[in-house]
Amino acid sequence: MSKRQSYYVDIRSNQEADGRLLVVENHTAAIPFDIKRIFWVRDVIAGAKRGNHATKRTKLVLIAVTGSCDVVVTDGKEEKTYRLDDPTKGLYIDEMLWRTMQNFTPDCVVEAVCDHEYAPGDETYEDFDEYLEALKNE
Repeated sequence: MSKRQSYYVDIRSNQEADGRLLVVENHTAAIPFDIKRIFWVRDVIAGAKRGNHATKRTKLVLIAVTGSCDVVVTDGKEEKTYRLDDPTKGLYIDEMLWRTMQNFTPDCVVEAVCDHEYAPGDETYEDFDEYLEALKNE
């Protein structure tokens, strides 16, 4: 089994008299790293998939702020599918795990909280065979 992990995390939620407040903070059970980048995925075309890559060094937490989607995560040997449909549940994903986001509802907005800034051209494996080869060479 891979030493890398993917698992659900709890996003702190405070129900107040006038609404609910959801909190994401550095170095908590939900975000066990320094936040360096946040981005959102939204308006995904029906039937489209997002991700389809592995980050070389970036850890992240994905949170479906609204709507829902599935995230398929593999370490090259085992595959798990996670359903994101509750903003109080995030999905932690270690570096070097391949992820594909799919089955988006039309209203889905996914927030990604990352521990590295984006490095174009040097941060991701976008070819699955290349990713598998990199795993062999570790």
